[in-house]
Amino acid sequence: MFEFLHPSFLWALLLIPAYIVYELIIKDKKRPKINYSRFDILKEISKRDSLLKYIPIILRSLLLMTLIIAIARPRLTHSEELIRGKGIDLMLVIDVSGSIQALDFKPKNRLETAKMVAGDFIERRKNDRIGVVLFAPYAYTVCPLTTDYNLLRHIISNIDFPRNPAGTAIGMGIATAVARLMESEAENKIILLITDGANNTGEIDPITAARLAATYDIKIYPVGIGSDDLVDFPFETGYGTQYRRVRIEYDMDTLHEIAAITGIDRAWEAQDTAEFERVIREIDSLEPSEYEIEHYFRYDERFHWFLIFAVFLLILELLYRTVLRLELI
Repeated sequence: MFEFLHPSFLWALLLIPAYIVYELIIKDKKRPKINYSRFDILKEISKRDSLLKYIPIILRSLLLMTLIIAIARPRLTHSEELIRGKGIDLMLVIDVSGSIQALDFKPKNRLETAKMVAGDFIERRKNDRIGVVLFAPYAYTVCPLTTDYNLLRHIISNIDFPRNPAGTAIGMGIATAVARLMESEAENKIILLITDGANNTGEIDPITAARLAATYDIKIYPVGIGSDDLVDFPFETGYGTQYRRVRIEYDMDTLHEIAAITGIDRAWEAQDTAEFERVIREIDSLEPSEYEIEHYFRYDERFHWFLIFAVFLLILELLYRTVLRLELI
């Protein structure tokens, strides 16, 4: 943003039209008049000087304007902000098992909807360290705790199904996230668990993993996504992808127990996109980031460019008076 440190000095610009009026009207009337009988010589001189006589006025007007602007101290203002506060360490634990390909969140499948909602969730967080764990028959970390939200959004947008998506190891997903949070010194440590199925594989069951999380004061917010009704599900056949109506059940009782073990009242259930977004906003409001934003400004002075231009104009007028005028005489 462009501004002036001393904008009141700009009122002095009104002196410029006053100076022009003085030079062209008042001063011109005060010049002595002479009687001369050779009108042909006077006409020749007047033609030659008719435009050149305005050059000093133009140069002085520009010089005066430039000096006034320089005194007003023009500068560019860059607004910046410094964020201070106590952030939360949070792991997003997302189910990428085969069942999450179901199309009950039309036109997106469950995973694409989860990616969209997770991205919106990250957009609203400030000063938190966030990581991402995925799980299907096994669990793995795709992003450790970081405050690089651009990187997080990029990683989440590129999440895809593993080569072998058969199986849902919810307990392993939780345990992997706990391993990432157990050494954290943050006051609040949270796992946001998003799944659409019941635990059916893995070396650690969900209840044991939840107790492990509680040991390290880690809270788990479980969200079960998907419809209880028959939903379209893709099957690969010799004729390409075909869709069949299937029912995919998830274990809300276990999700409620996971939440209760870590001190959360209940788990959440979302059967469509709007409800999913509402649930995530509700969880977001339950764990607000504690931070304050301090605004400050950085200035780039520009008055020196006007001073340089003023010197240039002054040199032009001197050249006009000492060189050009002598050549014209």
